[in-house]
Amino acid sequence: MLLRSSLILILTAGAACAQPALVDRATLKQHCTSDYLTYCGNLPPDGPEVQACFRQNKAKLSPDCQAAITGYVKAQRRG
Repeated sequence: MLLRSSLILILTAGAACAQPALVDRATLKQHCTSDYLTYCGNLPPDGPEVQACFRQNKAKLSPDCQAAITGYVKAQRRG
């Protein structure tokens, strides 16, 4: 559970926690945990290195994870 929570914080550092964002955060947890473990699991879950790892491996991330990240970023821009 800590790993999933940390993953969300890594992907969304500094983001506001509005109610719609909570739904998007759940989507990120659901769709990106496996990608984190596959591509970035050797990195501490709360470090900036994971953000860089996700950016570096963006093309390799599952389509669901890519969509979840895109949706979350768009929601944060609206909020």
